[in-house]
Amino acid sequence: MIKRNILAGLILGVISIAGYAESAHADDKIDCEKPTGNTIEMNICAEKILDESEKLLNQTYKKVMALLAHPDEESIPYSKVKQNLLESQRAWVTFRKKDCDALYYAYSGGTVRDVVYLSCMSQHADKRTEELKGYISYFEV
Repeated sequence: MIKRNILAGLILGVISIAGYAESAHADDKIDCEKPTGNTIEMNICAEKILDESEKLLNQTYKKVMALLAHPDEESIPYSKVKQNLLESQRAWVTFRKKDCDALYYAYSGGTVRDVVYLSCMSQHADKRTEELKGYISYFEV
């Protein structure tokens, strides 16, 4: 009887591992334009959206910092603008994480918590990207 239970446990373990490995590659097959609504797909799609938002945010931030790589002028102290932007970006990263962590814990009793967290991170990244674009329009010649 014990041997049978051990064998059944091993079989279930192997099946679970195989299923997990298969789902890890399944995200390439998911159409996020038409998700089925299951939590795994929602998480995968939310992760993809966050990745895109993060990529655009990082590109925009790098562009702004490059625009500020000038010697100080009488009318524009570029070094002060750059230093303050760097510090504000670091503070923003901390704020965003804490804000989205709060939502994650608020939804910690449900399966949607990951989607809520990832969506929060994406929304903050998108908003910050738009804010940084204001620097580009001001400093770009």
